[in-house]
Amino acid sequence: MAAGRKLDGIHFMLPTPFDANGEIDTASFTRLVGAARDANCTGVVTLGVMGEAHRLTDAERAPVIDAVVAAAGDDLTVTVGASAESGRALAARVEDAQSAGATAVMIAPAKMAKPNPPALYAHYAAAQEATEIPIVVQDLPEQTGVHMDPAFIARLHAELPDARYLKLEDPPTPQKITRVVEATGGSMGIFGGLGGAFLFEELRRGAIGTMTGFAYPEVLVAIHKYITDGDIERARSIFYKWIPLIRYENSAGISLAIRKEIMKLRGFTITVDVRPPSPPIDDSTRAELEDLMNSMDLDVSNL
Repeated sequence: MAAGRKLDGIHFMLPTPFDANGEIDTASFTRLVGAARDANCTGVVTLGVMGEAHRLTDAERAPVIDAVVAAAGDDLTVTVGASAESGRALAARVEDAQSAGATAVMIAPAKMAKPNPPALYAHYAAAQEATEIPIVVQDLPEQTGVHMDPAFIARLHAELPDARYLKLEDPPTPQKITRVVEATGGSMGIFGGLGGAFLFEELRRGAIGTMTGFAYPEVLVAIHKYITDGDIERARSIFYKWIPLIRYENSAGISLAIRKEIMKLRGFTITVDVRPPSPPIDDSTRAELEDLMNSMDLDVSNL
């Protein structure tokens, strides 16, 4: 496993593929992880929000982690979503991910009726007690209802040795990246998300990559590469060329279903199914997506 590696770069956020009977299609993880490898991603992320972790049973988690770790081998990092609604459950999920060979764990705040910093800090401290691998703090208030200010994030990073990374999905993300960089002295690795919609700006503000599931990860890898190499104009031109599809794929409420449509078209999965009550897309949306994709040059060979 790619343990101990730096995580800088693009991480392909994996959906959980289902077969025609609604069961997890573990075989498709080989193709999905292979797509990340072919795109030169740093790693993959499984059991996040896009992976419908909240729609899976506890018994379904282990086969998913095992399939992804096996497919990733030694050349891709594996970040496992371990978010839970109690410190005890969180610690158990962290331990399960570690024992299965994860490189890092990603943890969002627990939902709380009255969020408060001491309770939130204790939640992450429970993960620190259990972990021997890096923690990616997930800042996703749209899903959790918990807002973390830069000073609190900096405290987690300073006081919990393994809270080395942040997945920042609290828009406007470029501006918050600047504030977190200032609060942490630039020592915390920051990833963007949100479908890559602000990747160009995030990288220029100091992000070290992104963790997202845009169905053309090659595009995000190229943008990261050119910005890292100092070729800002080339990165900008690629970003602006692909932003129409990034924008449409990122449609609120149905982004996962759209993403799965594209992934099936690319041969990554065998179905487009999402697990209810997540909504599928309708025929009009599918027609709009096809029209958009037909209007674009989708050739990734010249990136």
